[in-house]
Amino acid sequence: MSSLRREALRWYKILQRTKNEVFSGDFRTISAARQRIREEYIKNKDITDEQQIKEKIQIAKDVDVELRRSVVQAVRKQPTVFEARITPDTRKMDNVMFDPDAELPPPRSKKCSDKK
Repeated sequence: MSSLRREALRWYKILQRTKNEVFSGDFRTISAARQRIREEYIKNKDITDEQQIKEKIQIAKDVDVELRRSVVQAVRKQPTVFEARITPDTRKMDNVMFDPDAELPPPRSKKCSDKK
């Protein structure tokens, strides 16, 4: 097995573990993610061009980072109360207070070219 094929298989396994961690407790989403990851790898299993394989491995790495940094699970605790599951990997941004004196641009006109 070539080193690129081995690397692709390694990232397949990493993505499978990542989806289990990120979607922990959400069995429907875990199942859908498992199926999607498997479909993508099966679809691309016959690629022989090294550059294309490297691109697919880079996509897998990027997906891993995005899943870990961007997904926040919310669990309903009461009818109007949710608990967010934020991990150490979750990307956190600074909150900016709303400036009531800020000048906002005027609303854009809504034009649809396909309507007659």
